[in-house]
Amino acid sequence: MRLRTTAGEWLGGGLLLVTLCLAAGAVISAQSQGKPAAVSSETAESARGLALFNERCAICHYDQSAAQKMGPGLKGLYARGKFADGKKVDDMSMAGWIEKGGKDMPGLKDVLKPADIRALISYLKTL
Repeated sequence: MRLRTTAGEWLGGGLLLVTLCLAAGAVISAQSQGKPAAVSSETAESARGLALFNERCAICHYDQSAAQKMGPGLKGLYARGKFADGKKVDDMSMAGWIEKGGKDMPGLKDVLKPADIRALISYLKTL
């Protein structure tokens, strides 16, 4: 019987809690503005993408800035419409970049499921 909890399990649980709190905040905000209270699947997917970003991507990329960290900052990436190398940003090219990686970025195809990649892309579109 295992009695100890690892730091990774605590962090994973914490990220899940943050994701749920964000979703609840969206419901409360919608209610206060007289909008429907249901959280769309898109919002839930973006919240899951945020948790995945914090777990897998935040070590190298900023999400709230376009400034360089180890990799380029991702704020406004979809609005800019181009990657740092000048190629067009769309869902297909973003999925390919996440799966295959880039110059200094490891590919995550063997680590993330297709649904995880879709969630990350959903979150990146909100930046």
